[in-house]
Amino acid sequence: MRLIHCSDIHLDIPFGDILTQEKSATRKQELITAFSNMVEFAAAERVRAILITGGLIDAEHISRHTLDMVYKAVRSNPDIIFALLPGSSYETAYFSGEKNLPENFRIFSELDKKITIDDVDIYGVYDASKLPLLDEKQTNIVVASGVSQLRGFEERGIAYLGIGLERTYRHGDLKGGGYYCAPGSLEALTFTEGGNKGFIEIYVSKGQLSPVFVRSGKRLCYEIDVDVTGAMSVDEVADNTRHGLSLQKGINGAAMVHVNLVGRMDLDHIIDDKLLQKTLAREYFAVSVTDTDVDFDITVDGITENTLRERFIRRVSEGNESLELKKEIIRAGITAISGGDVF
Repeated sequence: MRLIHCSDIHLDIPFGDILTQEKSATRKQELITAFSNMVEFAAAERVRAILITGGLIDAEHISRHTLDMVYKAVRSNPDIIFALLPGSSYETAYFSGEKNLPENFRIFSELDKKITIDDVDIYGVYDASKLPLLDEKQTNIVVASGVSQLRGFEERGIAYLGIGLERTYRHGDLKGGGYYCAPGSLEALTFTEGGNKGFIEIYVSKGQLSPVFVRSGKRLCYEIDVDVTGAMSVDEVADNTRHGLSLQKGINGAAMVHVNLVGRMDLDHIIDDKLLQKTLAREYFAVSVTDTDVDFDITVDGITENTLRERFIRRVSEGNESLELKKEIIRAGITAISGGDVF
């Protein structure tokens, strides 16, 4: 028998705060395609059940069109059980209010936390304390959402523990036997979700389980630290970023890139992170730039206030704001004075 474990799909999640409207629409469609491709894979592999640990949909933004697409995929594959452990109260409430759910669409709840397929018992819980005594004659699979530690699930006769609400793939052995795995999301949902994206195919034979990661992600995310110490211009930092990214295996123009500026920034050469982002965005699908780890000294020694820039720095430095806020104000102000864009 074959099973699939996936997590954090989040169909119709909005990307408006990190992507343009056009690219947000593209990315949302790619999530739908990733789900559809996984279902097609399951049908071709004759998978008996797809176990979803949280976040099938973004319950606050899901459209009827997308949901109907999900139900069509479920109904078109009646031999596959789609078992969802909701990832939030919103998702629980949403499906609780749905009428005419497909017969092969199951939702784990406090009252219905077990599915049995052949000699495999599958449980869906949010806390190890809610897990009943397991039948040692059965092969036991547990899916759990929002689990921060393995304690409580170890030495319980669990052959496979599937973890949800983790965006990055991780796996290992359970103490006392068995495996645990957090498959991560089918597609990256933020810029900081590095690594491969996909789902787990589980082979079950005579009580033995063999989990295999199957890649599904269309776009990979890459994160890089770029030192701005001594940098004289945005172009110089952009070149350093390109060089650093070129050393990362497999990167191409379809990638989502997060650039974290580090080091010390010279007040005479403020690097406009938004301009850097716009410059690199021409070369990759999407780019995010942060500079929260950049430091610079706010000193007023030697400032004569002969220029608007010097007056501005002195006025801000003498204010009552926190040091971090002063840095942000000065950074934005100098950028504006220099003719840069302030977002």
